Amino acid sequence: MTAEVGPVDLHVSTPSVYLDQWVWIRLARAANGAPREASDTDVLAAVRTASRAGVAFPLSSTHYIETNKITDPRQRADLARTMASVSHCRTLRSRRVLLRHQMLHAMHVSFGRPAFRPRPPEALGIGAMWAFAGERAPLSLYGPYGKVDAGSVPGMQAWLRKVNQFAEFQLLAGPQDEEIEDLQRYGYRPETTREALRSRLEWEEIYVGLLADDPVSRHELRVRVQAREILHEHFDLLQDLLAEYRIDLHREIGLDPARPGAGRPRMIAFVDQMPSVRIAVDLKAELFRNQTKAWTVNALHDIDALSMAVPYCHVVVPDREMADFLSRSRAGQRNGTRVISRLRDLPDVLAALRDQVRSGGDDASGSDWVGPGEGFCIEGEELRATAPSQFPAA
Repeated sequence: MTAEVGPVDLHVSTPSVYLDQWVWIRLARAANGAPREASDTDVLAAVRTASRAGVAFPLSSTHYIETNKITDPRQRADLARTMASVSHCRTLRSRRVLLRHQMLHAMHVSFGRPAFRPRPPEALGIGAMWAFAGERAPLSLYGPYGKVDAGSVPGMQAWLRKVNQFAEFQLLAGPQDEEIEDLQRYGYRPETTREALRSRLEWEEIYVGLLADDPVSRHELRVRVQAREILHEHFDLLQDLLAEYRIDLHREIGLDPARPGAGRPRMIAFVDQMPSVRIAVDLKAELFRNQTKAWTVNALHDIDALSMAVPYCHVVVPDREMADFLSRSRAGQRNGTRVISRLRDLPDVLAALRDQVRSGGDDASGSDWVGPGEGFCIEGEELRATAPSQFPAA
């Protein structure tokens, strides 16, 4: 059974722009008075104006990972300062939460189960926990008898908001060198992320060697890359949802041992119903087609980030290579997302998004995060200067 239903629009309700890491680095240089190009200063001003007007510039888990790779704490802090002041540490939700919905929607469309169209989860949220775990985890105020209502203490609610902002900035900037030893006692292990990325990179490099020995057509390459993507990146989620909804995948796709390939068309169509998986497959297929180009961890970062950003954000700014790949696969057009690669084109796009903010409704995803007329707190000195004179008794 196949449900008769149109494509799902996954864009967040707030006009949003996803900036790749290279863009944030360029903006940080401009903010520090050393723009790479003269126009970068104008771009930074346009981005700041759009942010103040309500345009969202969400970060992803990839931004945190890539920023953490910078070894110089001062350089990390400079970059994080620009990122936090513009993005307000608003983030796209964790991949697993968003992909679970995409897979459920694909099952609904392809197999008729779940019987009702799954409701999209809120994709735009706040903070590192939202990006990595899909949950918001704000700091709260506690006294000797438990949690304290911040609203009961004059000035405390506004100050606690700044405390949370500063904490999110610190998470983005990462620890100082002298803090790492203490953090390791509490389980700080950034090397586990690097090891996982190396394992994923090896998985792609293995296939480069296999393709060299067994070249295939462009169509067949995409089919095989799609199968590898599901098996290596999303198999556990697929198994969980098939079991939860008691779906026999072999029966649903028409798998027939007597007719090799009989289930292929329906399986391909099912996977292509998941926008993020489809984008990842198309980007990887383009990379595999170029046998002279080596795979890198940065390529994996780009694919991870863009496969989530393109379906959920209104404008995406990748590097030129990835913009070209997205154009070839028509990912932007298919998802209703504008993809641009020239930074100097961004201000005009932002002007249109500001108009959309003015004509749109209220944005509830971050309405309690930055107070009216406030900046985003990225300085500890500001916290000390604005601390309420009255604190709950210890």
